Amino acid sequence: MSRGRVSEATVGIGLPEHLLSATAARLHGLGCPVRLEGYGAPRELVLALKEGRVDAAVRGTMPSSEAVSELKSAFGIDEVMRVAILADRMRKPFLLAPVGIDEGRGPRERLALAVATSDYFGRLGWSLTVGVLSKGREEDAGRGDDIRRSLDEGDALASELARSGLDARHYAILVERAVSERDLVIAPDGVSGNLMFRALHLVGGCEAYGAPVVNLRRVFVDTTRAKSDFSDAVMLAAGLAQSIG
Repeated sequence: MSRGRVSEATVGIGLPEHLLSATAARLHGLGCPVRLEGYGAPRELVLALKEGRVDAAVRGTMPSSEAVSELKSAFGIDEVMRVAILADRMRKPFLLAPVGIDEGRGPRERLALAVATSDYFGRLGWSLTVGVLSKGREEDAGRGDDIRRSLDEGDALASELARSGLDARHYAILVERAVSERDLVIAPDGVSGNLMFRALHLVGGCEAYGAPVVNLRRVFVDTTRAKSDFSDAVMLAAGLAQSIG
């Protein structure tokens, strides 16, 4: 964010004119020299990113499903891995994934997501610690097959991440401890992660800066549409473009 605040990168974003103007005004008021370009369709935005006409892209208010589809097609990837960047009430930053409702459905997908996230932010010099969540406490294993399965998957995922060299721990359902003690929190699945994001940000007051796609060779930052000011996501994208793009 600090690098993005002074960056002269060109950032493309999908916003209607009134929100584009408001975001540009906010950036100008902050003294941020980033160049902002608005796009009306996901295909136009993703193509501009792929062709290098913008240094980074922010989804803005474009439909998530359309943006994801265009990213897959343009960059030849089978899935889009998004990781939300948040800060709690004490301003401690943390990462949350998966946050797309169709992401992280199985343990293999969550393992790949955690490893890709560690690699992505490792390029910034951030060595992530990982907290894995599941759908109950350890003593709740007898309260349903889905709960037992989730606990088993959480144990296995934390162990596999540790074997791959990451500092990982299974926190069961104790999200409050995982957020306070770890950098990256892995939800039991994308639906749970999406609900957690909404509860933390829209109800609980956590700051949300955007969700970079961590398995893409260019910088694309996803955003929630429930925003009126996208300047933080733009500065995040500009800073990432300068640092790892």
